[in-house]
Amino acid sequence: MDAPTPIWRSAHPGAEALPFPSWWLTATDLARASVETVAWHTVRHVLPTGGRGDGRPVLVIPGFCTSDLATGSLRAHLRKRGFHTHRWTLGLNRGFTDDILHGLLERFDELHARHGRKIAIVGWSLGGLMARWLAQLRPDAVERIICLGSPWRAEAEENRVSGAFRAAERHWGFSSDTADVVDLIRRPVPVRSIAVYSPFDGLLHGEGCRQDDGDLCENVVVPGSHCGLTHNPAAVVAVVDRLEVPLDRWRPFRWASAVSHGFAGDGRTPEQRAAAVPPAPVAAAA
Repeated sequence: MDAPTPIWRSAHPGAEALPFPSWWLTATDLARASVETVAWHTVRHVLPTGGRGDGRPVLVIPGFCTSDLATGSLRAHLRKRGFHTHRWTLGLNRGFTDDILHGLLERFDELHARHGRKIAIVGWSLGGLMARWLAQLRPDAVERIICLGSPWRAEAEENRVSGAFRAAERHWGFSSDTADVVDLIRRPVPVRSIAVYSPFDGLLHGEGCRQDDGDLCENVVVPGSHCGLTHNPAAVVAVVDRLEVPLDRWRPFRWASAVSHGFAGDGRTPEQRAAAVPPAPVAAAA
């Protein structure tokens, strides 16, 4: 049976697909991710406790065919920096199924009601596409989003994992609203959004993750694999820096300041940090 026509081709018949990563990058992606994971677990022990999270809520969404286990280290570090992190609690990310889409929206609305304030979202790969979708549906409730290696551009829909994605659609059945979801993902995000991606991604072309220039958009390029982005030390430093900078005092990303802040903490005592954290309406589980 012929493979279904990619959505981007039907919506953008004149678009030119981005090339696949080289086979060398694809073949080594998992091995490079393992190195990045080891590097992260080595570096994290020397990073200071405390940051400018100030108890702000952050929802972390895993990538395709991964679960909360894949984002555990990232969430732990964000908690160390003072953020109130949350799992997505939906098990394996199976794609745009009805139960995933409905469950994610319910989870987000529950966290927003629980905290009574806007929620920041960090999404890896497909999780980043879902973060863009949530930002379109709940622009008044999303504080900012950070997408790690998320190929939102139409030209990047065909990549090394497209076959697996179509297999997931056949196996689990995607929602009849998938085309509408994809259309929302491809629109300009109405909140502050940061794309973190690698030109050495082994599963997709990095340019497919790059955002267009705009007042609310920013791109951060890191060296590394696709599978290791939630453990890549450079990516984690970038995520923390972009979450900690206040929206009302926004500054462009600079590696020098991101690294210095990441390794120096915020200079406040535990008592000062505690005083800056607003009380939560109801205790929330990470």
